Amino acid sequence: MSQQPVDPTPPTPPAEPPKTPKPPRSSSWLSRVLIALIVLGLGGFLFWKLVGADLYEQVKEYQLAVEDRDLSAPVGYLGLNYRKEYNSRPPQFHFEEDGKKLLWASIGDGETPDFYDVTEAQFDPLVLQGGFGRDSIPGVDYPIVQAPDGEIAQNIGDRNEVVGVVLESGPRAYPLGVLTKVEVVNDFDGETPIAIVYARGPDTVRLYRRDIEGTTVTLGTTGYATDEKVPLFYDRKTKSLWLEEPDGSALSCVNGEYVGTTLPAHKALERLTWGEWVGQYSDTDVVVGNDRSQPIPEE
Repeated sequence: MSQQPVDPTPPTPPAEPPKTPKPPRSSSWLSRVLIALIVLGLGGFLFWKLVGADLYEQVKEYQLAVEDRDLSAPVGYLGLNYRKEYNSRPPQFHFEEDGKKLLWASIGDGETPDFYDVTEAQFDPLVLQGGFGRDSIPGVDYPIVQAPDGEIAQNIGDRNEVVGVVLESGPRAYPLGVLTKVEVVNDFDGETPIAIVYARGPDTVRLYRRDIEGTTVTLGTTGYATDEKVPLFYDRKTKSLWLEEPDGSALSCVNGEYVGTTLPAHKALERLTWGEWVGQYSDTDVVVGNDRSQPIPEE
């Protein structure tokens, strides 16, 4: 029986079907991230619509309440209350007598009132408002100062406004809560007498020298202000009257012995919050009142 010849060539294996290429891993990861972001976005949007807006408003209201409490909390400044003369103003302030124009100054000794002779005044007395009487608004003559951790100073809220200046003795702050009540603080920068003056109308605080040819001038409040709510001051020695220049360059004498004389601006003040000031000058002190146990200077 004859044998069939054997083919030495091995059989060809069947062809495999073509494989579908897998997507790159990076595109798969990116798709998942995009889906997650969309889900988070939709979830965040729904949360905001249902809860977030109300919660945000509640948080804002709470923050405002904290700020109001911080600003309105009593500090306990000393010696700033109005004197009894504040309620003794007359119904009429302007008088003419023997050819002179007079402006009511104070109740005097209680029987004979005092007047300023404003016949030759370099301003119009008829624009004045107030008439509460000399020193009825108690300008500060003897500042009481404390460090930030002082008994009274520690009650000043971080958001309370102050004006600050670096004096020869170091940094010092004057709270707006003091200045708005007293209008003027007589102080010293080393040996240089200075006055910090607040004007209610323009809401400005400025610092002036208060010496004339080596003589210290102490300023007090007249109880008057102009129609622009700029306070009229007097000096304790001559009872001359003083007004700020509109640009803040000086305090000018507008009536009396020193008429024509100016008290120049001294240093620029920085206006900011108490917290900001202490953050810049941890060694600061701060004016917390007026020592009313000492008499009003007569000079």
